[in-house]
Amino acid sequence: MVKGIYVHIPFCSYRCPYCDFYSLVDSPVGPSEYVDLILKEAELYRDTPASPETLYLGGGTPTKLKPGDIRRIVEGIGEIFGVSRFEEVTVECNPEDYGEKEFRSLKACGVNRVSVGVQSFTEKGLRVLGRRHTASDVFRTFLSLRDAGFDNVNLDLIYGYPGQKKEDLIRDLEAVAYLSPDHVSFYLLTPHRGTPLGLKVLSGDVRMPEDEEIWDLHSLLWKALKDLGYVRYEISNWARPGKECRHNLIYWTMKEFLGLGPSAWGFVGRVRYGNVRNITLYRDRVLHRRRPVEKEVKLSEEDLFEEGLMLSLRLRRGIPEELVPPHLKDLFEPAPGGLTVKEDYMILTNEIITDLLVYNSIGRR
Repeated sequence: MVKGIYVHIPFCSYRCPYCDFYSLVDSPVGPSEYVDLILKEAELYRDTPASPETLYLGGGTPTKLKPGDIRRIVEGIGEIFGVSRFEEVTVECNPEDYGEKEFRSLKACGVNRVSVGVQSFTEKGLRVLGRRHTASDVFRTFLSLRDAGFDNVNLDLIYGYPGQKKEDLIRDLEAVAYLSPDHVSFYLLTPHRGTPLGLKVLSGDVRMPEDEEIWDLHSLLWKALKDLGYVRYEISNWARPGKECRHNLIYWTMKEFLGLGPSAWGFVGRVRYGNVRNITLYRDRVLHRRRPVEKEVKLSEEDLFEEGLMLSLRLRRGIPEELVPPHLKDLFEPAPGGLTVKEDYMILTNEIITDLLVYNSIGRR
């Protein structure tokens, strides 16, 4: 049963050098036509067993659409799946796009959560990450959201970028403390292959922080957020009590969800599917009433177990104690579900996952 719906909005004003999501600065499909296509694609899933609780508009930059276009998506998808009001509707937002008037329009159409793409509050961080807004833009946007009545706002930030020092991260944390958002995401920068940043790192033109530097930044980060009263519920996400992102928890607990739009992924009936990463091809498929799916992967019992284990380790809920090999026990602590990785070691989660998969693969043979 589908519990969440993700809608990819690929439009952007410019490309960030670290981003590997599908996005377009110049699109052959305009915003109004694109909304029509999203709703036509959603119609192709009308017969899929669904009781969606969450709707998430990500990108790209969803706020490159006008509020009226976002309203059409929210109301149109709700009508198709028989939902009068989603429990959580999230829209990702760039700080320079909307003001209080636009946010009030979003609130009126059922959007109740906004995620602001801050990335950094320092001039150095914004420059390195290729962002064109300023810290002042973020403060203005945040205050506009509060004035518009939003009581569930996430700030999206990045740490571990080239040249970042402790004092830079402290500046970010001071801004978080001052604004006091309901949710904070801090993602460790990954120089993805094929991105401008990834190519510069590969060529040696840009140096990423060493492991020891990352460890120090991570330790500073989680301890400071804990002191501010945030609860870490996933490796990169902290929230005030009750403000966890319900949509992302659908992903992390392996519930079914639909992905709409070019490059979007979904998970229905043990099958993970990915849409085409080309907006022209996407339009052609949808207009011919064909689902624009490019890839499908049917998960076996073993696949489901391994994915479930990996995702559970990213959360702080814990995994059964018997799944943790004896030589890793010192890295874990008690949790409601058994054992969870200690916060100081969550930066090593990928390495821990590899060990656990090997250990449990041998144990399940």
